[in-house]
Amino acid sequence: MTISAISMKNFCSDQYAQQHVTIWMGQSELDVLTCVFDDNYTPGSRTLVFDQDSVITGGNANEWFTLLLDTPFEYDGQTNLIIDIESLYCSTIYVWGWETGAHRNLYTYIPGSPTGAPDTEIPHLQIHGSLELECTTFGRIKTLFQ
Repeated sequence: MTISAISMKNFCSDQYAQQHVTIWMGQSELDVLTCVFDDNYTPGSRTLVFDQDSVITGGNANEWFTLLLDTPFEYDGQTNLIIDIESLYCSTIYVWGWETGAHRNLYTYIPGSPTGAPDTEIPHLQIHGSLELECTTFGRIKTLFQ
């Protein structure tokens, strides 16, 4: 699958200017994240896919906003997908999330920190791109997030 954009569901009706937003994507063999960001990636898979000086997120409550990637990401559909979002001055992007029951999110309030704290809530997320995966792959991706 070639991922070309991601969307998140806005939590509130305000817009926020996120400063210097970067998004990295990669693959992982792990089902539960460790506290060291780089240790979660399959070696050589971490790829910078989005790098903007300023991004406006949000809009109306409960509406989706989309970030088009600067560089599409080739996801193999076999391993777990990592989406790593960092903003220089804002500690969060206000979006809806859900409880997964396992540590599938890692966060920090310090940009550039090599470590973070595990969390069991992940954002509502849509992944956009071209599909070249087996039909059963999406059932597996969905069950990993539940």
